[in-house]
Amino acid sequence: MLRKYNEGFSLLEVMIAMVIASVGLLGLATAQLKSLQYITNSFNYTVSIIQANNVLERIWPHLCELQQTNPSLYNESDFRAYLAPQISAYTLTLPANFSNDLTVEIAWQDQRLTDNLENRVALSGSFPTLPAGCTP
Repeated sequence: MLRKYNEGFSLLEVMIAMVIASVGLLGLATAQLKSLQYITNSFNYTVSIIQANNVLERIWPHLCELQQTNPSLYNESDFRAYLAPQISAYTLTLPANFSNDLTVEIAWQDQRLTDNLENRVALSGSFPTLPAGCTP
């Protein structure tokens, strides 16, 4: 009596394995895409913090002028352009008037994420009051 042994896989088993592998790979690709979107948004957040910090740092050399000799400098368009981020993708929002406690806001647009989060950073800086007679 001869016994017949089946060796290998049937076509149905191969097709089921391919479907399972395809679904798994599509899931991994989706996770990778979402990860890249969040990494890009995190990068924009980091750059915005740096840009806001740059604005506060650029005010320091003009602090004497802003506090005592020329307070209107803060509202001049050239000074505002000097404070603005160098990268056009980021928008600077400053308070209407200078104060020693200043909050700087940087915003950016990110069309890739639809999570309804505000893409902005607000950084507060406190400046000391300089003594009368300081030199700009």
